[in-house]
Amino acid sequence: MKKILGYVAGVAAMLALGGCASTSAQGSKSSVKTLSTAKQMKLRTNYTKNARQLEFQNGRKNAKLTVLNGKKQCVKKFDVKTTGNFNLKLTKAQAKKLSQCSTFKYSVAQKGYKTYTVSNPVCK
Repeated sequence: MKKILGYVAGVAAMLALGGCASTSAQGSKSSVKTLSTAKQMKLRTNYTKNARQLEFQNGRKNAKLTVLNGKKQCVKKFDVKTTGNFNLKLTKAQAKKLSQCSTFKYSVAQKGYKTYTVSNPVCK
C-alpha cells in the first residue's frame, strides 16, 4: 500500500511541475515586443575606415548598444541616454579594431523588446 501511495504522489508531483513550467514559458513569450524596421536604430551616415565616430538615429532611451567587428569581437558597449539622434565616439584603438574587417555589426537590446542585430559595411 505504501509503494502505491508513493508512486501516485510522485506522478502527481511530476504533473504539477510540468504544468507550471509550460505556463511560465508561455507567459514570457507574449511579453516581448518586436520593433518594426522603421523604428529600429540605424546609422545616419556610412562608417568609413578608421573613423572615430558613429552617428545613429532613432535611438531609444535606456537601450543597450553593442558594437562588434567582423570577427565578432566586442568593440564598444554603450547605454543610450536620450531618445533620438546621438553620436558614439570611439578611441583610436576601437576605430582600428572596428576597421579590421569589411563589415561590422551592432546589436540593440532593450527591456520588453526583442534584441535585434544590424550589419553594416566599412567604407574605404
